[in-house]
Amino acid sequence: MDSEILGRCTVNADVAVILTVWRRDNLREQLLAIMAQTVQPKEIWVCQNENFIDVRAILSEFPGVEHVHSSVNLKYFGRFSIARHLKAKFIWILDDDQIPSPNWLKTCLMICEAENAIVSSAGRIIPENDYLPERSNNIGKFFFGDVPQTGNSNTCAEDSIVDYGCNGWFLQQQWLRYFWETSPFTLEISEDMHLSALCKIRAGIRTIVPMQTSPINSGNLKIEYGRDEHASWTKPGFLEKRKEVLHYLIDELGWRPTMWKQAHTTKSGEATKDARFNLRLPIISRIFSLKKKLV
Repeated sequence: MDSEILGRCTVNADVAVILTVWRRDNLREQLLAIMAQTVQPKEIWVCQNENFIDVRAILSEFPGVEHVHSSVNLKYFGRFSIARHLKAKFIWILDDDQIPSPNWLKTCLMICEAENAIVSSAGRIIPENDYLPERSNNIGKFFFGDVPQTGNSNTCAEDSIVDYGCNGWFLQQQWLRYFWETSPFTLEISEDMHLSALCKIRAGIRTIVPMQTSPINSGNLKIEYGRDEHASWTKPGFLEKRKEVLHYLIDELGWRPTMWKQAHTTKSGEATKDARFNLRLPIISRIFSLKKKLV
């Protein structure tokens, strides 16, 4: 490991990071990005599914990184199971195609504490009565973070409330009980929707995509890594499977997305209670007041 980066590896945040390995060979770059954070996590876990990548040489460069290896593919939900066992106050789960800027963990920590919210570098708004929000015609209006007009890093003009985050999630560890207290529709896909929906239904916890105006404060510096042949959104039937999940979360569990004016009723006849339509966040002053804690 680069000696300059190693010298900055001081633990000063009660955060556990969870990285995943399947078919993409980005682990070393991700670990270097974590080690370069201006706020350092307490622990790092690598959750590996199957045996497509040999990570032993990489892990030997990073003493103290925990490695959990499954011979079967536990897919998207497996890492949330590991997170339930960890003792850190905050959990930061990253997809294997995400390379955060050095300030990103600090941003996540400040916003999560100030707003009591899940923080993601990208997210989606679900248009009213639309169970296919990720169709291409919604990209310009309802996709946040990962669709920059120029450049290759995530951008977002302002702090924005979204219905669910994508590609990475920073949250309090105790919120995982909401994630698991209701069974997911499927363990094959849509952990992102399930997390935000259940946290909102059970505890009113919102999901926020922070302002990202340059590579200095971006949550992902390598958007192209998520546009390869392994990306789930390129697979046949992706949108239809997500549609089924949304019907489950909205129609059966009573999740109310931000733009939905009417509360859909659950099978028991109860209407969902959460309702906020403001997409702007008056949080700058509160974040500024928290900076002293991280200096």
